[in-house]
Amino acid sequence: MKLQRLEGVRLETGEDANSVKFDVDVQMEEESRTGDELTIRFLLSISTKPSLVKFEAGGIATVTGGKKAFDAALEANPETNVPRVLHTIYQHIFTSIFLLATLIDSPYPPPNLLHAPTETRDLGDEAPAEARPEDQAAAQAAGQGAQQRSE
Repeated sequence: MKLQRLEGVRLETGEDANSVKFDVDVQMEEESRTGDELTIRFLLSISTKPSLVKFEAGGIATVTGGKKAFDAALEANPETNVPRVLHTIYQHIFTSIFLLATLIDSPYPPPNLLHAPTETRDLGDEAPAEARPEDQAAAQAAGQGAQQRSE
């Protein structure tokens, strides 16, 4: 999988962020298919209700192995109607979205977002992002990487 685009926009709406629902819009298009390789171009748009943040991630996913592997990757889960390849794509981009959300101080989607038909996160019981050790570590690592690239 190759991530070619990642964008996060924090929207200022003044809404209450205690309960956030994440909506996912997906565009997947078969770019090419050979005997042993399937290439899919994707774009995931993840937004929140209330409208607090929007993330977009796009790129190319490659499935190898032939027709059986292609069919298995494109087969949709009967409960969620989500293809397996989309779960794999989301697993690869989740960390990038999490780091971006931390940097722009916004809610981030859960790692299992595509496993449930609808996902609502109650943020009322969570500590603020700056108080959570895992958020601090992710933000520090991202900041150090950005600082090293600018030098």
